Amino acid sequence: MTREGRHLLAALVLRDIRSRFIGSASGWIWLILTPLLLLAVYGFVFGVIFQARVPEGLDIPFVAWLAVALWPWLAFSEAVLRGSRSILEHSSLISKVAIRRELLVISSVTSAFLLHMVGYLAVLLALHVLGTPLHFAGLPTVVVTLLTLYVLALGLGMGLAAVQVFVRDLEQALPTLFMFWFFLTPILYAPQMLPDQYARWLNLNPMTWWMEQIRAPLLWRDLLPDWSLLVMAAGALLVLWLGWRLFRRLSPFFEDFL
Repeated sequence: MTREGRHLLAALVLRDIRSRFIGSASGWIWLILTPLLLLAVYGFVFGVIFQARVPEGLDIPFVAWLAVALWPWLAFSEAVLRGSRSILEHSSLISKVAIRRELLVISSVTSAFLLHMVGYLAVLLALHVLGTPLHFAGLPTVVVTLLTLYVLALGLGMGLAAVQVFVRDLEQALPTLFMFWFFLTPILYAPQMLPDQYARWLNLNPMTWWMEQIRAPLLWRDLLPDWSLLVMAAGALLVLWLGWRLFRRLSPFFEDFL
């Protein structure tokens, strides 16, 4: 990417982030406050009402087990969904300005991911202050894992954004599909809590790998990643390449359908 392209991308990301807080004098405060309020709600609902439990061997509240994986999922899902809508949302800009269209997808995915990462950091610090024994020495491994998750979101967002120009019903279907994907991913529950005949199918869900790689350094002190992180990185790069190829193949026809 050229220097001009990098500057334009940075400007688009900042524009997208600022647009989320237009009209709200305290918008930046809610960026931190909202995740903390959600953390309190989840703690009450799952810890007090449902009395959910963590896997054996972990001496932490269930809300900590949930939060460590929930915010990366929220970042991933919103990034993909916002990226998939980015071309349609900027249709007037595409028709008026000569711009590299993939930058619109990249900026939408990046801004959504960055905002949730700020909330994730606030949640981890809150859990630490409340006495949850998180192993912050594992943060470098978590950061690398989150980078691969961002690459996966970027690839999916790129491919879905291109297809959605031609298949408008996809905009209605994707939130429902992601809701199913959420419940098929061990975020609200541990794989060990499922019967054996169901638990073994979880590994067919790639997001299971990401959740385990995020939880392991922070909760079990597995500071160094294992071979599965290399597989995840390779898979994410493959999805990015396929999404980019599909986007480049379909982008010349966008204006005919926007």
